[in-house]
Amino acid sequence: MANTELKKIKSSKRFRIKRILPLTPGWKGASILLAIATLCIYCVQAYFLMESRGIGDVLMGTFLSLLVIVLITGVFAGILHLAKRMPSRYVWIALASLCLLVICFIGAMPLGFVIALMAIVAITVLGALLYRWITGKYREAKLISKITTGVVGAAALCFIGISMYWLLDNGNPELAKPYTLKEMKPADRYQTTMGNPAQPGTGKVKMLTYGSADTYRKVFNQNGSLVTKPVNGSAFVDNWSSLRTKTFGFGPDRMPLNGLVWYPEGDGPFPLIVTVHGNHIATDYSDPGYEYLGELLASRGYIFVSIDENFLNISPYDDLLIINALANENPARGWLMLEHLKEWKAWNNTKGNPFFGKVDMSRIALIGHSRGGEAITVAAAYNKLTAYPEDANIAFDYNFGIRSIISIAGTDGQYKPAGQPTPLKDLNYLALQGAHDMDVNSFSTANQYSRIGFSQGSDYFKASVYIYGANHGQFNTVWGRKDSIGLNNKLFNTAQLIPQKEQLQASKVLISSFLDATLKGESEYRSIFQDIGYAREWLPDTMYIGNYMDSHTTLISRFDEDIDPGTTTLPGGRLVGEHLKKWKEEKVEMKFAPDLYSAVHLDWDQANTTGIPTYTVVMPDHGLHVEDNSSIVFAMADRDDQKEASGKEALTDISIKVEDKSGNVATVPLSSEAFLLPMFESRTVKSPFTSFVPTKEPVFQNFAFRMADLKKSNPNFHPEQLSKFSFVFDKTKKGSVLITDIGIRSDAGQTNL
Repeated sequence: MANTELKKIKSSKRFRIKRILPLTPGWKGASILLAIATLCIYCVQAYFLMESRGIGDVLMGTFLSLLVIVLITGVFAGILHLAKRMPSRYVWIALASLCLLVICFIGAMPLGFVIALMAIVAITVLGALLYRWITGKYREAKLISKITTGVVGAAALCFIGISMYWLLDNGNPELAKPYTLKEMKPADRYQTTMGNPAQPGTGKVKMLTYGSADTYRKVFNQNGSLVTKPVNGSAFVDNWSSLRTKTFGFGPDRMPLNGLVWYPEGDGPFPLIVTVHGNHIATDYSDPGYEYLGELLASRGYIFVSIDENFLNISPYDDLLIINALANENPARGWLMLEHLKEWKAWNNTKGNPFFGKVDMSRIALIGHSRGGEAITVAAAYNKLTAYPEDANIAFDYNFGIRSIISIAGTDGQYKPAGQPTPLKDLNYLALQGAHDMDVNSFSTANQYSRIGFSQGSDYFKASVYIYGANHGQFNTVWGRKDSIGLNNKLFNTAQLIPQKEQLQASKVLISSFLDATLKGESEYRSIFQDIGYAREWLPDTMYIGNYMDSHTTLISRFDEDIDPGTTTLPGGRLVGEHLKKWKEEKVEMKFAPDLYSAVHLDWDQANTTGIPTYTVVMPDHGLHVEDNSSIVFAMADRDDQKEASGKEALTDISIKVEDKSGNVATVPLSSEAFLLPMFESRTVKSPFTSFVPTKEPVFQNFAFRMADLKKSNPNFHPEQLSKFSFVFDKTKKGSVLITDIGIRSDAGQTNL
């Protein structure tokens, strides 16, 4: 009896286990073609991800990553099989394909996800129709069915063909650059006796390397190389995998100090420049990519070092793609730079060393690219600290003579010491950013620029230069025009980039002049950053936006002191707006989020007001000293992201009006210094997907108006009695701007430390 009942239960529909039915021809064709196409695409990308490791590692890494993804998506397919909306095997293949294709195009999310979905749909349709046709399923079909199938199949095939062409194409170049340097900065205004800072000097250049004895790269351990001891960086990184140890031959407790050195022949002492690369494939070494700077600067009397931190970079093989990635390594990037400086200090004091007495340790500059641009700020901050902010048991005692730091397309905020944005004070700072950066695709170092502070009586300056047509990678000759990895690059519009030769030229001009100004005391080169027109004969003729401020400036308002829009940062002053469409203080809105610094936002429209829109700064009674050689300075950015930047009508002009205590008024147009440039539009993603990534953001442009020049327009005006000055929006009828860093600068007696 019991056996009979058990048989009934087992045979009941409720408990019957469904067998997996064969795929129908359409689904079978879709599955086969999608699997083959995805595997081909992914194998190509896997080669790019691991090509520098050798064929064995490429095959093993590709197989393991495929296995993990197939297993994970198999679980999801099993869950979806319960719903039986689609054949579970197709769902499994489709999910695995989605994951693999997203990895192939992950560098341009969310566009990469959309591309992956479109590819799956198109290949699915084509595969289903092809398989049914090959197996003869349409032989007995009606004519209308055959026609419909043919049209759909042809459409799917055309879509795939067009998509492949789109993917392989480099995009569309910009039609025009309406505000090029030579167009905006006429030659007759910039007479100078300065020499071209990108011209090689007269010094003979020598080259050597140094590294730890058991280093993983032979270039740092050859005949003539200097030997360094590894350093223990365990406290500065997390999640260093055993695979990473196997690849590089050491763990985080034995990080090597490796460097490529270009230096001038002679006794010196020479200023020391230490340069660090950013994140890239760990086994595709980035440090040789700055040889162009090393050769130039060594010929001009600098010791130039490009250090190796590739072992801290992303390694898809060692990180199991991203499942087991190295974490929180940014502190190590900065700390290692200081450990390199310790070696240089020792060599400078060691008789018999090639650099004995040749290094001026009081004149040091750090250069960083990408994550390296953040590493230099970490190093500069650690240089002044007594202990590691994340573990005070690790004492610091560096205090090297770091005077200047240069960030090239740098990141910001990936590491926050003790949870705070990295603070810096009394340093010269330069930030370079490409408008068409497809990696660090927002001007993130504008944040760090805003956090550079100066002590009263010091002599430092900070500057930034935003370069139209420059990307992330062409500042490094190893990286070039590719800002991502493999197929990721094919989503970007690289046709609009300036040639690498021009981008390297811009880098050489700006970096060399900055170093000459801040480390060699050649103060005339400071004028390039006050007004980039002074470099018009040396820089590529593209579009630039420059910003500048120095320690000789007394800030009146930077709009971050409180929530009252009527008060100034300097106590005692007032801010007054009249007939403005909008007047508010806000965090500056960049491409992806508000930044950490503030500005006043002013909109005006003369057609909708009865008076002239004006924004006035009423001077405080105390705290300012103004004379003929003083200048009113401020930084301004166009905020109108709907404006078409195509001609002179897109340029903004206003009046700058000053008034003394006796009521004497002097006025000059903004354009007497320079027009305010509109936002540069950088369409980094290829059409028609341009809107998937923001194309514009406000970039600040500095202005300075000398009191002596203002006095020329009214000899009765007395600068020493300045009571207020105003931004009068009387020339451009309608607009939207941001203003920050309003102050008074003394231009008398400026020297470099």
